[in-house]
Amino acid sequence: MTRQKLTVKHLSDALENNEFIFHYQPVLSLRTGKIDGAEALIRWKKDNGELILPGDFIPYAEETGFITEIKKAMFPRFLEDQKKILQADNTIASSFNISAKDLNDDAFFPKLFKLIDDYGIEGSKIKIELTESAALSMSTIGLQQIAELKANKIALAIDDFGTGYASFEQLRTMPFTILKIDNSITSNAMATPDGLTLLDHSMNLAHQLKMDSIAEGVENPDIIGYLMGIGCEHVQGYYISKPLALSTFIEFINKNHVWRTFEHGQLYKAMVDYIDWVRKVHSALYISSANVGIVSFGTISEPAGELFLEIVNSVDIEMYDELNTLYKKGFECARIMLDAKSVGDQIVINKHLPEFFEISGAVNALLQKAYSMECQHGLLQESPFRSSTDGEPVQSY
Repeated sequence: MTRQKLTVKHLSDALENNEFIFHYQPVLSLRTGKIDGAEALIRWKKDNGELILPGDFIPYAEETGFITEIKKAMFPRFLEDQKKILQADNTIASSFNISAKDLNDDAFFPKLFKLIDDYGIEGSKIKIELTESAALSMSTIGLQQIAELKANKIALAIDDFGTGYASFEQLRTMPFTILKIDNSITSNAMATPDGLTLLDHSMNLAHQLKMDSIAEGVENPDIIGYLMGIGCEHVQGYYISKPLALSTFIEFINKNHVWRTFEHGQLYKAMVDYIDWVRKVHSALYISSANVGIVSFGTISEPAGELFLEIVNSVDIEMYDELNTLYKKGFECARIMLDAKSVGDQIVINKHLPEFFEISGAVNALLQKAYSMECQHGLLQESPFRSSTDGEPVQSY
């Protein structure tokens, strides 16, 4: 059916006849090497078995506003599917796409929350995706509604990032927890150095805003290897799997595929975090005492230590003990100096400054050693990136 021949009645009849279904595209964790998520993608399967792809009817449904009716009717179907998925694997969190029009309906989220509760599904197993362009046009009502997601433990992803020109400030002030990098960035990244720079920048932005990153459109092991190296958390694309019908998706996750992954990208981010934290300490010692708060000391895991303390658990125990000890010493040393800065005590700063930089240098050296060891471990592996629990390559789907 071509778009020119499509009418609202066609869509209405399809909805009434339950012809709209979901296919699920697996999302792979580059931390664990396992599938831990899926994106629900709508398909139109006619009675005669013909499968109509979204590009042939979604734009028209959006133009006419009928997309809202489809979303309202399909969310219960999504929850029914999710119950079956969780029965097969309770670690899978599935995402559902919404539009700006959904957000402008002040009854949309209350109904959504009630349905999730009625189906007995934990909010943490549901993700809501909103395109970057929709986020930029969000109304006051929409902003108020998405604020409720966090209270219900539902993650909010900004989809197609890189296509809508969202500013850093807009991303910072909205309650997004996931940044999905558009396949236009991912698929073109390896073509030129500038492409890689854009991908690096997108990944760094997600990390700085403490958002989980998902790279869409991964088509080969080279781009996945690069993404792993810069600390991307998740990937999605045809190299992992095309979108699958519900039953096929459940078969897929039941096979417990495991991809070979390495921690060098996370160690890289830990090094960058630590260097940036040391820089902030150094800068805070120069500026006025009123502004020393640029370095947070709420807990030892802030601002650099959260990933740091997590990642050192992946290295050998001897190195972990040394890293942990040195990091805590440097943390306390920085606290003493900045407390002294706030009261103008330069003598205390002068006393502890050499020790602080000696400790930070030792921490950097150990992190670099751990990073080099992990890179070497990955490069010496002969088995393919894509592997199953029995060591055989995963078959294409």
